[in-house]
Amino acid sequence: MAAVNPRLKIESYCLGVLLRKPDLLYRLDRGLEEFGLTALTVEDFEYTDHQLLFGVLRLAMEQDEKEHEQYVLSQIPETLSTLTNDLLAQTEKVDTLDEKLLDDLLGRFLDLRRTHAMTNVNQLRFIQEDEQQAGGANLKVYMEQTGQYIRLISAIDQAKRKLSKRQV
Repeated sequence: MAAVNPRLKIESYCLGVLLRKPDLLYRLDRGLEEFGLTALTVEDFEYTDHQLLFGVLRLAMEQDEKEHEQYVLSQIPETLSTLTNDLLAQTEKVDTLDEKLLDDLLGRFLDLRRTHAMTNVNQLRFIQEDEQQAGGANLKVYMEQTGQYIRLISAIDQAKRKLSKRQV
């Protein structure tokens, strides 16, 4: 059996839970905002299919003509129906009424954001080294971007600490 990318597993779990209970998205956004972080966006997902599904979830929350679950199921592109069914099957045993579920999802999204930010910091460091050797004309821009990601990582770490205190 092939190894599964941990990020893929986390994204799949989070999306599966959100497909089961789209209303959690409001509470996740509020939780992130309480920590001084931005609401969830498609950029929080690395995989294109996941980004498309999340886009449908976000649209469901922004409309009020249909129940959120009905809207999501009616708007999912045919090409994603197999993935949707897999995600729902993977999260079949998840208790969506469990109060700890929200904190669990928040923690997972914080982990995803931190991993993404660390990847960007590492890439920017390589770019900075290359830029320095090439004369450094754009070095300041890359250093500013690195600083933004480092501040984001710090905010995420602070949010994780607050979240873990809440879970005790």
